[in-house]
Amino acid sequence: MTTPRPTITAEMLAAIIDAAPSRVRKRLDREPNAASTWQWNRDGLCWVISAGEETVRLTGNSNHEITQPKDITCSCLLTPKCFHVLACVTLLPLASGNDSSPSNDEDQTAGETALPDEQIEITAAMRQTAIESMHAIDGVMVSGARASGVIIQSSLLRAAHQARAEGLIHLSAALIRIAEGIQRLRRSDDHTDCELLRSDTVTAIDAANELLGEQTILSAKLGFLRRQFSPTGVKRLAGILAEPILTLSGFAGVVTHLTGDDGQIYQVVETRPGDVALIGQAYRGGIELGGTTASAQILSRSHMDVQNMSCSPDGRLGKGSKTRWVIEPSRGSAAPRNPPLSARWTAPLRDQVAAVFDLAHEPDWKRRGGWDLVCIQGKILGAHGLGVAFELDESDIRLTLGISIDHAALPFRENLQMLARCPGLKVEMLGRVRLERAGWIDGLSLRTFSDDLVLPDSWAGRCHLGLDRLQRQYFRHATRFASEVDDAHQQAPSATIAGAASQVNLFPGLDRRCTSLVIGGRGSIGPIASTTHRRDHARLISRGQIAAADILDAVAMACSEAPAVRRREGEIQYTDQFRRPLVLAAAEQYLRAARGFYEREKWMRVVG
Repeated sequence: MTTPRPTITAEMLAAIIDAAPSRVRKRLDREPNAASTWQWNRDGLCWVISAGEETVRLTGNSNHEITQPKDITCSCLLTPKCFHVLACVTLLPLASGNDSSPSNDEDQTAGETALPDEQIEITAAMRQTAIESMHAIDGVMVSGARASGVIIQSSLLRAAHQARAEGLIHLSAALIRIAEGIQRLRRSDDHTDCELLRSDTVTAIDAANELLGEQTILSAKLGFLRRQFSPTGVKRLAGILAEPILTLSGFAGVVTHLTGDDGQIYQVVETRPGDVALIGQAYRGGIELGGTTASAQILSRSHMDVQNMSCSPDGRLGKGSKTRWVIEPSRGSAAPRNPPLSARWTAPLRDQVAAVFDLAHEPDWKRRGGWDLVCIQGKILGAHGLGVAFELDESDIRLTLGISIDHAALPFRENLQMLARCPGLKVEMLGRVRLERAGWIDGLSLRTFSDDLVLPDSWAGRCHLGLDRLQRQYFRHATRFASEVDDAHQQAPSATIAGAASQVNLFPGLDRRCTSLVIGGRGSIGPIASTTHRRDHARLISRGQIAAADILDAVAMACSEAPAVRRREGEIQYTDQFRRPLVLAAAEQYLRAARGFYEREKWMRVVG
């Protein structure tokens, strides 16, 4: 007979998961049922778990509930933030009596074994997990993220853990991001991003709703615990770009972009749990590549002969012991200064931007790394607001170079300020398109065509703006101060578009209400008869946006409904029960499609 286990309150579970380091949560992702293989023994109100060489003790009250931090101890030095405690408590049922723990008899999860294009049957356990996830999300939308305390956070985190155990990796990750976004919002953290929180909420709703409405689903939509790699025939690689990685989830490092002899773009990624200080270490330190070691600084400026390579669907290269790398570093003026670029980057800018927008509509799992990068050639004009004005060769098209990651420890801002002091400097720039702001490209790496900029020999003629630091002595004709470029003389539409792309209110009231529903809850949305609603509805109708007006009404009506309860004559169907989440998802889908079309048209007008 299986030893019975205590229950744990939602508050305690949330507190323990919140306190656990991200690397501990990552380990639990790989081993969600680790504690189920450990020896559990009951001694009165105390449960003793033998976790290898360590021992975890769980002490319950008279109702066999764990309600206080002192009820949980571990013999290891990291307690209570250790893996042993986290693995044990996430296996316990909630004190409500609803045991949503995954069955230990389940087969290995689809995310661990299935191919990306394989159809997976949606099980009853997966649907139940989706329902619990929708309940948690609806709880956020009732109270609002700003007022979501530990109870709501713990329901999100519990649903996320349950989703992982069922192999619903994308859903689990979205729920965790929601919980982390709520925590940042309630702490008034500098990194709070309400739009990102809204986007993560919609992502989780879409993932859960598809599980409720379909019989089968592509395994790629579920996600993978471990990245899938398959053999690739690439034999020759050339480094073109290195850029820093700094995530809100606590990881930092560097990604190196390379082009292959097959015309594809590949990445070598080196990240670890830590802060921004790890970026410099990852860039200048060694990366294990098969039987050799090289830094991202060297890889991004080298040609490589490779064998036995493997690649993930998003273009990330394997670095296992079976791979073989022969690295030819490029140094000095005699080094090859023009590595082969992807065919997409040699096309006119208009075609490059169109290709980026085409890929933007694809699911994340279908896009390769570097899908939103473009290559431009032209000259620096000077400072332009928070960026640097840039004019393309042989045209009057003017763009603005922006900052990719605005962090004091990274040289992005300093390097762009230095470039703004060098009007007329001709460069080739690799950058990332800002889809939401026409005319703006985040500068990532430059190659100079002029003797006015002489870079160190070890840079091989290329500067990675987020990792290398430009010095005044590298420039021959830098001015003391940057001059602001005046847009008044531009014949654009590019001048008007590039500056005002993100300032247009496409759908009066609707966009704002979607954000308010997530941040402030249903109480922040005025009723359908309110003056504000009638005014915004009339504005949409007058502009011919009939569909947007109907969605505005649907949002107001969904928010006027009380939180879902179970009726005596039977359970409410999920399409009614989760009306708020589904209406938000429908509104967001409409807004994204309309905004994407609008921004694409503005970009096309900017680039001619």
